[in-house]
Amino acid sequence: MRFTDAHESLEEPLVLPIRGTDYEIPPVSAANGIRLQEFMANIQAIAKKQQAGEDVENDAAQFGSDDSLQELEEVSLSKSTRDKMIDDGVSLRTIKVAGMTAFYWQTIQDGGETASAYWASGGKAPKPNRAQRRTATQTRQGAGTTTKKPASATTTKQKAGASKSKG
Repeated sequence: MRFTDAHESLEEPLVLPIRGTDYEIPPVSAANGIRLQEFMANIQAIAKKQQAGEDVENDAAQFGSDDSLQELEEVSLSKSTRDKMIDDGVSLRTIKVAGMTAFYWQTIQDGGETASAYWASGGKAPKPNRAQRRTATQTRQGAGTTTKKPASATTTKQKAGASKSKG
């Protein structure tokens, strides 16, 4: 069996329309893709620590620096696409949303759903799916709610002396 060339099926560019211009974001190189995935893994690790109530100030500081965020944009969007957006007068906010959209597209393998939702929302964090939202609001119920019901509707007891047979 022969597969189609990976370039045809895996390496199609992301196209973001901004003010009537389509900006084409090419897939990142393997080396840059690995860097982006490591960056995403670090962000997810910080988020897990934060949810667990741990102090993440030092961890977050290294990933929230302007240098690392600028690098993230340049790698995700490609420097040439980012520079073209700047030359075309695209606002900083739009470039940042485009950068994060490209970042999601490059790092999350979900067919582009997360990137599309982020882009469509104007840069708001993607909401968890319905099952995740329902699980988050459900409370666990203890074993007390699983008490067995009686086998019969009558709960008569024998009288104390009734079990003795007359003889």
